[in-house]
Formats: sequence, C-alpha cells, structure tokens
Amino acid sequence: MVPMSNDAVIVGAGVIGCAVACELAREGWKVRLLDRQKPASEATWAAAGMLAPGPEGPGLEAIVPLGRRSLALFPGFVEGIEAASGMHVGFRRQGALVTFIGTAANHEQGEMLAELARFGMAGEPLTGEEARRREPRLNPEVAAAIWMADEAAVDNRALGRALSVAASRLGVELQAGVEVQSLILEGKRCRGVVAGGERLPAGHVVIAAGCYSAGIEHVPRYAPTSPARGQMVALDAGPELPGVVIRFHRGGHLAGYLVPREDGRLIAGSTLENAGFDKSQTPGGLRRILAAAVEMIPGLENAPIIETWSGLRPDTPDHLPILGPTDIEGLSIATGHHRNGILLAPITARLARQWMLGQPTDLPLEPFLPSRFARWAAH
Repeated sequence: MVPMSNDAVIVGAGVIGCAVACELAREGWKVRLLDRQKPASEATWAAAGMLAPGPEGPGLEAIVPLGRRSLALFPGFVEGIEAASGMHVGFRRQGALVTFIGTAANHEQGEMLAELARFGMAGEPLTGEEARRREPRLNPEVAAAIWMADEAAVDNRALGRALSVAASRLGVELQAGVEVQSLILEGKRCRGVVAGGERLPAGHVVIAAGCYSAGIEHVPRYAPTSPARGQMVALDAGPELPGVVIRFHRGGHLAGYLVPREDGRLIAGSTLENAGFDKSQTPGGLRRILAAAVEMIPGLENAPIIETWSGLRPDTPDHLPILGPTDIEGLSIATGHHRNGILLAPITARLARQWMLGQPTDLPLEPFLPSRFARWAAH
C-alpha cells in the first residue's frame, strides 16, 4: 500500500538502513535516518565483506535468489554510492576459492558442486594442485577446491562510511545517538516513532535496526530479532596475503575464511555464537579462527595480529531476513539479514522502494514477510 505521504523515518543507519534511505531520497522522499549510535558502527562495521550468494544450508534456500540478484546489482550500487559520496569502497570482483582438506575432500567437493547446480550456479572443480596454481600460498594438503569466478568482496567499513555520507548528500537527515523506544500507532496505522521521549511523525516507518529491532515497543511481533555473535581477526599477512577470498570447508561445514583487503590487511573469521549482546572476544573463539587461517595458509603462522573484534549479526527464528510491509499501514521491516547484510543491501533497498511505492517487486517477498512471525508473537 502506498503511504499517505512521501516522508519516512528509517530506524537503523547500518548498511541496510542507509541503502534504503539513499534509494528513497533518489525518489524525492523526505527521509530521516535514526541510529542509537554512530552510523554503520555495528554489524556493518564488524563484517568481512564477502559477497557470496551460494546456498548456506537446509532451510536457507530462499536467500539464494536474493543473493544472486543483489550481487548482480552490486557494481551499479557501488558506482552510485561512490559518486554520491566521493569515497572509494574497495569493491573487487576477484572470485573466491572454496577449499577442502582430508580424505573426504573430493566427496565434499562433489556435494557442493551438486548443491550449486541445483540453484543454477556454476563452480569450477579444481584438484589441489590446480588450486595451488591459482593461490600458491595454500596448504599443500588441500586436496580439492572450487573456483567461484563470479564472487566478489567489498571493504564493509569503507562502504558503511560512504553510505552514510552519500545519504547526507542526497538530502537524508541523519541523526546519530538517537534511540527509538516505540512506534506511534493510531489503530492500524503507524504515524511515526518515539525517540528520546520525543514524538517524530512520519508517513512511513522502516525498521532496519539489526539485532536491536526487537527492543522497540510493538516491533517484536514483526521482527523477533536476536544477536548472533561473530568474532573476527585482522592479520598483517605481508607476503602471505592471498590474491582472492578463500573459504575452508571441513566435514561439510564452513570452518573459516580469509578476505584480503586492498591495504594489505587480511580478515579472518568467524565464530557463530549465542552470547546475547556480549561483544567480548574469547580465547576459544580466536583460537578457532587462527587455527583455520593457518591451516588454509601455513605461512600465516607468524603473521602479526593487527586487531580483534566481535559483531552481532541480526538473527531471526528461521535465520531468514524480514522484508516487507506489515499489517500496520505505514510500517515496514528490513532487518534480520544475519550473515548477509552487506551482500543483500542493494536488493533490499530496491525491494523496499518498490513495496513502499506500491510497485511490483523484482522478487517475491512471501518467504520474508513479517507476517510469518505471527505464531511466534502468540507465544
């Protein structure tokens, strides 16, 4: 349904909120973007920046078309943000190596190729020797690999900064340090938000507050988000810096990944933990990340550690994003992207513009609609 006016309050100034704000501002909307702290300083800042749209596991198949469409949009998305902000975001479409070690390596390679084919995606099978020709730093024990030529990466921190600058230059009113407590509801219509005790009216409200979305009154029944902690490490890889993203699979699961940056940093990750809103780093978590990094590239054993940090991914009960309008007129949700917030920013912004203007959406929203959580609200 088209809102009564073309003004919007977007709650959350991470990559999703900023991308939606830019999209609406380009349509001539008057947009106010609110964040409880600095823009792009939570999950956006903490990510690795991999742009990998492949299947992640059972029950998550619906994300694949979203991810593929969003990756296709990324070059134009980056071009627009860099032009509006005057900033470089480190987008590189250099491909990725998925590696396998051990006696089951060939079997695991075959299973992943079959899974990719099921979604119409192509991966080039490589022997261990062929993989090391592409990336000589790889462990000699890598027995099989898959080359994903279409994958890309972006410097997520640079992207977050550029998006907030672009939003401001496009006319978005960006307010940091403003925590939204509740929605202003009149019957089945949302009239704005209450932030810091002040009523902020709006024709449309978009909740894009990541794992903090469920802390806003009236929102949990539509966005029952929760934090999923991911610990990360940055290394000074020196001559061991790989030329491409490397992912390491063991036992059918992702055991670790390495994402090179243009400035020579190497991002290694990550854990997936249910630790509430605690962003601590732990010896056990860092040990697992570093062990996987050294197993992928043994030469990293003596690489200096530059930085460690943790981020809180916005998870949902079914681990799928929450996208679309609600049964409250003027209230939309764009959150719960879990591991894929950076990847899905372009398509989320595009879909949000379409549903808010009452246009047909590029992809069906049914798997992601907030209404699917009605049963959770009942409990």
